[in-house]
Amino acid sequence: MWIRRLLVAAATLALVSALVFLVVDALADRAALDLGRGASPEALAARRHLLGLDRPIVTRLFEHVASAMSFELGESARLGVPVVTLLRRAAGPTLAYALPGFLLATIVALLAGVAAARRRGLVDRGLLAVSTLLMSCSSVIVVVLGQYLLAHRMRWFPVLGWPLAGDPRPLLGFVLLPALLWALIQLGPDLRHYRAIFVRELAAPHVEGLRARGLGERRVVLRVLRGAAAPVLARVSARLPQLVLGSVVVEHVFNIPGLGALLVAAVRDADLAVVQGVAFCLAAATIAGQALCDLAVYLLDPRTRAPAEAGR
Repeated sequence: MWIRRLLVAAATLALVSALVFLVVDALADRAALDLGRGASPEALAARRHLLGLDRPIVTRLFEHVASAMSFELGESARLGVPVVTLLRRAAGPTLAYALPGFLLATIVALLAGVAAARRRGLVDRGLLAVSTLLMSCSSVIVVVLGQYLLAHRMRWFPVLGWPLAGDPRPLLGFVLLPALLWALIQLGPDLRHYRAIFVRELAAPHVEGLRARGLGERRVVLRVLRGAAAPVLARVSARLPQLVLGSVVVEHVFNIPGLGALLVAAVRDADLAVVQGVAFCLAAATIAGQALCDLAVYLLDPRTRAPAEAGR
């Protein structure tokens, strides 16, 4: 079963890589971007020949997919650096704030979702109001306002989210505010989503049976959490691509040299190899997240193992 899933994942990643190549090839002419608008037809033809763009598109497509599947993503036209190197450099700053922010938002949303589902009165209405407010506010407003109040006015955090060269201050102080604001952006929709999951699980008939058998409320909640593992993990896996790319707004406002900033610069400078590389990484993160989610659900929920074990 798992071998088949790995093959399907590899085929999906190859298909995504092919689609990205075809879209970029159809929308942009690398030779024209390199030479500018005033280039003569002869210069364009010579540049296309030098770049190999005059070869059949099927040949270039298969070469691109084969290189991408071996993580050979080409070289940046703007910087002359391998795309893999640029992605590796940018991944560190992004994960430095996105990973703790992602974990914080997930934990708080889960706890708040359980609290709202169990106490359907004032607590529930208050948490729903908070989630609605957060969902109604643009991420730009949240990030800019948070930086202005907490960094500029109160001076609790550095204004930048990444230290400049030679700054002796520890990295934690710089990424703490971007991580908090990144968590706040995700908290609204996550809280509402997890609340809906736990409301449905707590209303299931078997939960009343557990209470009738005399199980304590704490054990009932643990059983509900285990039963809700599949939809919760599905939500987490859907968030993983955002974890990889981070927030373009956060990185722009706090001047963080992460993957979001790299993608914006690549689009601005028409650096097609970098755009393709970021798209490939997002697809790989999505597929890996789904595979990890399936594995975690398989290990946590016995109901998902029953069909496989019955067929043996």
